[in-house]
Amino acid sequence: MAALPVAGRPAAPPGALAPQVAAEFAALFKALGDPVRLRLLSLIAATDEICVCQLTGAFELTGATISHHLRVLRDAGLVAGDKRGTSVYYRVRRPALEVLGGLLTTGSAAAPAVSAHPDVVRVLGDPLRAQIVRLLADGPATTSHLVACTGAKQPNISGHLKLLREAGVVTTEPRGRFTFYRLVPEALQGAALHLAELAAQARAHGH
Repeated sequence: MAALPVAGRPAAPPGALAPQVAAEFAALFKALGDPVRLRLLSLIAATDEICVCQLTGAFELTGATISHHLRVLRDAGLVAGDKRGTSVYYRVRRPALEVLGGLLTTGSAAAPAVSAHPDVVRVLGDPLRAQIVRLLADGPATTSHLVACTGAKQPNISGHLKLLREAGVVTTEPRGRFTFYRLVPEALQGAALHLAELAAQARAHGH
């Protein structure tokens, strides 16, 4: 006999991310949620491989700071590095970019091309926010519905929705006495296109 859903808590939509999967994706988004790291990834993806000395020269930052950002990208599985003598050469790990791009793409092939805003990637760097976005991809929802689907506290959900709204990822839609939250596809598409472009660059260089 099939298990009945718990009363008062609707089952999550079939496409919703499992908590552990959301946590894994959030780690990738968190790594990209910094303008320096996003630019570093872009520079690395534009070549077959690049020496850390070349990357350092592209920023007005110390070598130690650049090394820290590269370590974050490497720990997240977005880039790989090989040491040769006294230098380290970095290359993009294309599968990770393709996975991220696929997650963000909502199936609208005709979505307009817009620039990726660093805040879009940054706000997705939290497992619960990533789960909220995935739930909203199946249609507008109220705060109470998101609370029921995630099991999180209402103030916590409201705080995350505020951050998503400020980043332009979601918008509000009043319906009678209820407020529904709706995804802004263009915001996600912009981030997806940027990641897809980086993956295409990496593919062109044979990774």
